[in-house]
Amino acid sequence: IAISDPTTFLKSTFQAYASALPLSPSTGLLQDHNAPVSAFMRRQVLPRLLADLHDKEPRTRRASHVMYAWRLRSHLSTASQAANFAPGPVLYGSSSGGEAGAGKRLERLLELSNCEDVIVVVFRWYGGVKLGPERWKCISSVAKEALERGKFLS
Repeated sequence: IAISDPTTFLKSTFQAYASALPLSPSTGLLQDHNAPVSAFMRRQVLPRLLADLHDKEPRTRRASHVMYAWRLRSHLSTASQAANFAPGPVLYGSSSGGEAGAGKRLERLLELSNCEDVIVVVFRWYGGVKLGPERWKCISSVAKEALERGKFLS
C-alpha cells in the first residue's frame, strides 16, 4: 500500500492510500464482465482494505469523509483454452463518501492516468472550515501522490 503525505488546508487534512487490487485472472472473479464486480468490490474488497488501513493507521477510523475509486481490466477466458486470458473491458467504480462528486473525480484521475488494477482511497478529516472548490485540488493532489509512490502511474 502506497501512502501520500498528509496535506492540511484551512484546518482540513487529506491523505491518500493506493493499492493494487487483489484480483487476477486466476481467481476466476473477473472472467465474466457481466458479473457484479461493483458489488464484489463494495462488499468484499473495500471492507477488507479499509479494515487493514484502520489496523495500520487507527486515525483513519476518525476521518470525516472516506472517498475512493477503483479501476481494473477484466480478463475473459477464451472458449478454446481456459488457460488463455484476453483483455476484457475496463471496469471501474467509486464512492464520494459524503464529499459530493469526489468519487467521480478520482475515477477520472485513474482513467486519465491509465491506471489499471488499482484502488485509491482518500481520507479527509474536516477542520470546521468549508473549502469550496479548493478541496478538489487537495483530494487530487494526495491521490496522485499515492499513485506515484505506488508506481501505478505510467
